[in-house]
Amino acid sequence: MNTRTSAALAWGGVLLAGVLWGVGALVAQSVMEDGGMSPFSLSLARFALGLPLLWWWHWQQSARAPAAGRWRHLPWRERMLIVGTGLAMAMNVSCWFMGVSYIGAALPTVISICCAPVMVALLSVLRGYERASGRLLAALLLALAGVALIVVPTQALALPLDYVAGLLWSFASAALYSLVVLGNARMPAHVPAVSASAWGMAVAALLMLVLASAQGLSWPQGSTAWLQVAYTGVATTSIAYLAFAWGARRLSPTATVVGTLIEPLVAALAAAWWLAEPLTARQGVGALLLGAAMLLLARRR
Repeated sequence: MNTRTSAALAWGGVLLAGVLWGVGALVAQSVMEDGGMSPFSLSLARFALGLPLLWWWHWQQSARAPAAGRWRHLPWRERMLIVGTGLAMAMNVSCWFMGVSYIGAALPTVISICCAPVMVALLSVLRGYERASGRLLAALLLALAGVALIVVPTQALALPLDYVAGLLWSFASAALYSLVVLGNARMPAHVPAVSASAWGMAVAALLMLVLASAQGLSWPQGSTAWLQVAYTGVATTSIAYLAFAWGARRLSPTATVVGTLIEPLVAALAAAWWLAEPLTARQGVGALLLGAAMLLLARRR
């Protein structure tokens, strides 16, 4: 496989994850508002339902995996990287759901998704993972402007004081999402993506079991809510995180996090379809800016 084909497939994996998460944002909001689930219980269900498929994939390829990539052969530093990424994954989702429960879906999504590229870019440059360049800065600014035009409401700055808790949860989600991106980017090449995802998600599910039990478990109310929870578990967790982890290894951390900025665009399109809320001219301009940012990053060497 040549470099160009590998990069195209990596972008495809990251974009697929963004699409699945974009639809999942509306599904999660519906489950919490109409399905009777608390944020922590929904996070637990999301990871627990995503585990069986991931572990099936893991066991299918474990016989062909190099011995160095098996858990018992990993050094403690690599094991801690997998565990830490799994913990960050769990808390990223949980903080986002908490933000949604306080101030609705739009603003937490904007903060979590739009702040993460800035954090990842700064950390990547400071840690020496990638080099600062004019193209990187231009792509970052275009992406942030595009996402803002798509999802930031006109009165975004006119927030009452009781939104502070929701804002704090949302900023925490952005910081944790940055750690997930960097953790996947630094994952050792000899550890298969599906294995790292299965191990990390098992850690995430265990953490959420503790937190959800302490809060008090809640269950979906009605068959529609159960189907929606199943979507969040299989599509947005096992499939999306596996595609994301595979692509993140083959792209720079900043390119990865900007690639998943397609999530708010998909969420806007899904809202137009399901809720009869068509895209405005401003959102159309935002989509064009987002596409330009991805093109700039895709052409970076």
